[in-house]
Amino acid sequence: GYIEVPMELNYAVIDNKFGLNIIGGLSSLFLVDNAVALTSGNLTTEMGEANNVNDLNFSANFGLGVNYKFSQKVRLNIEPVFKYQLNTFSQTQGTFNPYSLGVYSGLSFRF
Repeated sequence: GYIEVPMELNYAVIDNKFGLNIIGGLSSLFLVDNAVALTSGNLTTEMGEANNVNDLNFSANFGLGVNYKFSQKVRLNIEPVFKYQLNTFSQTQGTFNPYSLGVYSGLSFRF
């Protein structure tokens, strides 16, 4: 498990009632839960911790933001984002870098 601290920029391509943003940035990921478990059927065995996972790694973030303005103060957001992790593992053979694809959504309120 990680705590993620993102730093992203949004560029508004379309800024009308329907909006479109391009999202790009970096995240710092701090390891807080390092556990390895083996699961087979209904049985789960805790194996300990992984010894090749870095305590700090980074991700490059790219995505699109789509929003709908209900009013000048309320906006609905949907953002599919691709995150490519860097510097995740140490002492490994090869160049495996994990990635994730997430869809973030919510309401924005401006005061």
